[in-house]
Parts: sequence; structure tokens; C-alpha cells
Amino acid sequence: MVLTRWNKIWIVITLFSLLTYELYWLNSIFVTIYRRLSVSLPPFPSFFWVDPMLPAIGDSFRVIGVCLALLSAYLIWGPKPRPLSSVKKYIAAALFFEGIFFLFGSPANIILTVRITSTFLSSFAYLLQSLLVSSLLIVLSFKVWRTQETGGRGVLKWTSVVAIGYLVGIWFVNVFKWFSMAQSGGIELILSGITSLGFLNSIIILSMSLILAAAGAYILSKKDNRRLSKRLIALSLIMLGLHFAFYMLYSAIAPNAWRFVLLTEIWPIALLGLGLSMLWS
Repeated sequence: MVLTRWNKIWIVITLFSLLTYELYWLNSIFVTIYRRLSVSLPPFPSFFWVDPMLPAIGDSFRVIGVCLALLSAYLIWGPKPRPLSSVKKYIAAALFFEGIFFLFGSPANIILTVRITSTFLSSFAYLLQSLLVSSLLIVLSFKVWRTQETGGRGVLKWTSVVAIGYLVGIWFVNVFKWFSMAQSGGIELILSGITSLGFLNSIIILSMSLILAAAGAYILSKKDNRRLSKRLIALSLIMLGLHFAFYMLYSAIAPNAWRFVLLTEIWPIALLGLGLSMLWS
């Protein structure tokens, strides 16, 4: 798939969006660790090592991975473009570190899923996302590392699988948080008033994004219609970006919702620009 200049610009913007979001949370996690260390002495509770220590390590890996992805973009698309074969090790490492980020979040999600009934659905969704996405990313990282041996076609197929896995994880996390609210407050809580708009935003728009992405990946792998596949993937990215744009709008007008907005990974809102640039190219 040939990328235009605007496609490349929006990919870089998306990576910077992710980096900004992760730096914010990494700072918050280190502040939390510092505060806990300043008020207590060793030995620390076992859960302290699961949360926040493991997430801190995972977020650090993610920040390094995003920086490697940005470095790869510069080396491939910069003023002195280098061949993919000389940059693939950075791309593979970026994918591996992203997988490690999700993997390091699994222990805390396992404990929360088992111990806390009131947040079971949301904790289970995060756990499912962590295990699914981490395993797919780690496999893809090895595929990219061995590109010359396995062939680029296999990498393209695995990239499609990882993209679908990412969307599945996002769907579960964002939809199940509403089900978790219904678990504690009743189904009428998410089906009435302004809350219903947030719920419908997740269940409808994220489902459309997932369906469009799956259709685009299927057409690319089975029928090799790259033009149609590109348009479907572009529409999927637009839907994904719109979901987070609408979520931020919902958080701004719903009572007491804005203070929790950063608990959701809102960085994919930048994918709206990438999807539009792909659709117009």
C-alpha cells in the first residue's frame, strides 16, 4: 500500500499523540510510586509490585517503543531515506516493546478480575486486551525481524491480524466499561439520558470500525483488491477516531465525566486525520 505525504504526516502525528499520552501517564505512575515510598518502609505489600511497579515498567517500554517507531519513520521517510531492510530491527523492537507494555499490565488485571466483583467486566476486558494484543504484537515483531526469510506477504497478513486484534481489544475495553456501569447501577443507567449517548457511541461506532477493518483485511488477503481494501481501512480509522472525538465531547457535557477522560486511551483520535487522508488519496 503506497502512502502519500499526508498519510505519513498523520502517522507521525498519531505516534506523537500516543507518546504524549504515555508520558503523561508515566509521570503520574512515578509520582504515585514516589508518594507510596515516602509514606511506607519495606517490605511493601505484594500488590505494590503488581501495581504500580509493573505498569511503570510496561509504560517505560511503550515510550521507548514509540520513540523507536518515530526513529524508524524518520529513517525511512526522512531527507535521506534508508531501505526498510536496514530499519526493520527498530520496527521489530518497537512492536516487541508495545507487546511487553500490554503483557506487563496483565498481572494487575488478573488480580482485579478475580478479587473485585464490582469491576469484573471492565477488568476482564482489560485482561483480554492485554493477553490478545501482547501475543499478536510479539509474534509480529519476530515476523518483521525475519522479513527476508519469511517474505513481505506474511508480514502484511500478520499486520492485518494485529490490527484486528487491536480493534477487538479496544472494542472490549470501551464497551465493557459501560456494561460494568450497568452491573453496579442497573441497565437503565446506560440506556437513559446523556449516558446512553456515550454507550451508543461505543457500541455502534466501534463495531462499525471493527467490521470495516475486518472487511478490508479480508479483501486484501483473499481478493488482493488494494484500492477497495484501502478505502475500507480508511473508513475504519475514521470511525475509530470519531469514537474518541465523540467520547471527549460526551465527557465535556456529561456530569463529572471530564475528570475521568484520561483514564481512556484517547490518543487514537488522531487516526481520524489518517483515515481522511487515506480516503482522499
